[in-house]
Order: sequence, then structure tokens, then C-alpha cells
Amino acid sequence: MADKHRNIDDIRRVLEDMRQEYWQGLEEVEGEAEETREFLIFQLGGERFGIAAETVREVVRMPARLVPVPKAAAHIRGVFNLRGQIFAVSDLAALLGLTTSEIGRSARLLVVEAAGLCTALLAEKVEGLRLFALTGIEPVTAGLGAFARDEAEGQVVEPAGLLVLLNLERIFARPDFVVTDKVE
Repeated sequence: MADKHRNIDDIRRVLEDMRQEYWQGLEEVEGEAEETREFLIFQLGGERFGIAAETVREVVRMPARLVPVPKAAAHIRGVFNLRGQIFAVSDLAALLGLTTSEIGRSARLLVVEAAGLCTALLAEKVEGLRLFALTGIEPVTAGLGAFARDEAEGQVVEPAGLLVLLNLERIFARPDFVVTDKVE
């Protein structure tokens, strides 16, 4: 009977050691994990950009037509109705000093919310969601179009080329983004 007790005690000790090693291993893995952030990657004016995934409400196909808004700013391509809510469609390419975006078969609207605004952004093509380690995001080194460097989270250099990660909060705060008056 004493041998049986000793075997049970040995098993309990081994199990407790295994539990401790398991929890210690989890703590080490969590400590080593890199901090990451997810971005929606899309194309504008022949360039690749990303915006923080948490700002994107949804991606929708282009409607059959955008309703033009007379005397609107040049970057407003029109408005459309999405399930009873009217959204302005902004062409970021025009704001960023790039070639105006083409509305082709692969064009999509990114319904986004940032800086207290909910709007749709025109994208020539959407590549999808990507996760980046924060340590892999570099400061923007070169000006691309007419946007200021502080309007970008940073850049990622990839084999496919440069990917600029935009900061919608800062872009939406630009005086030329917010439409307050009609253009004559």
C-alpha cells in the first residue's frame, strides 16, 4: 500500500512540474511575441497604400453609378446610397497629388470611419488585409505626391515595391478634405 501511495505522489509531482513548465513556456512565448497591426492594402494612382483595419467598416463594389454633386470639391467623386445611408465618395489620389483613380471593374469603395467622419474612399484595387510587425514599419523617407509625411503611419519596403501606410485621422483633419463650402 505504501508503494501505491508513493507512485501516486510521484505522479502528482510529475504532473505539477509539467504544469509549471507549461505556464512558464506560455509566459516566455507571450513575452517574445512581436506587437503587430493589421492594415487593408489597396492601390491608388498606380501606388500601393494601407490603412489601419480598425478604421474600415466594409469594402463594397462600385455602385452602378455615383450621383455627382454640383460644385463639390475636386476629390468628391459623387455620393451613393448604402442600405439607406448616403456616403460621399472621396478620391484620395486627388488629395495625395497622384493620378486620379480609374473606376474600372476592380475598383472598390472602402467605407471608413476616422476622426469622427464616416465616408467612402475610392480604391482602384483592394489587395486584402495584411498583418505587419510594428518593428517592420519604417518612417516615410520620400515624399509621394502632395501628402505630408505626418499623414502616414510609415512605410514597408517589399519585393513588390514601396507600401505607404496612411493615417486617416490626420488626412481627414486636412482643411481640404473636409467640405464646408461649395466650390465656385
